[in-house]
Amino acid sequence: MNKKGFYVFLSICLVMLLTMLITACQDEVLEIEESNTYVWQKYMNEEEYKEVKEGMSYLDVVRISGGAGQQINNGTYEWNDEILLTKGYRLKFEDDVLVKKEIVERKGKSKR
Repeated sequence: MNKKGFYVFLSICLVMLLTMLITACQDEVLEIEESNTYVWQKYMNEEEYKEVKEGMSYLDVVRISGGAGQQINNGTYEWNDEILLTKGYRLKFEDDVLVKKEIVERKGKSKR
């Protein structure tokens, strides 16, 4: 195998590995959400928000909250509050590491 062929083979292997990792992560998120007794348990509550710390991965946060956040832009996710329709929790990740978290006050109609 020549040098160019080796790099093509290596690139294909890397793409396949990344695809498998992403799929495994999505499968775990689905398993977490399906293990909830009630649908609203995939949202976040104030106690879970306090438990979330900077430096955690997205999957760590999903495990704590019981569900995936809604992606609002690249690296930023938002979880609805389990009880209040007027509050949400916004978390920003860079390279899959939590770097910022904030409580978002909402006005108007809920999208639930």
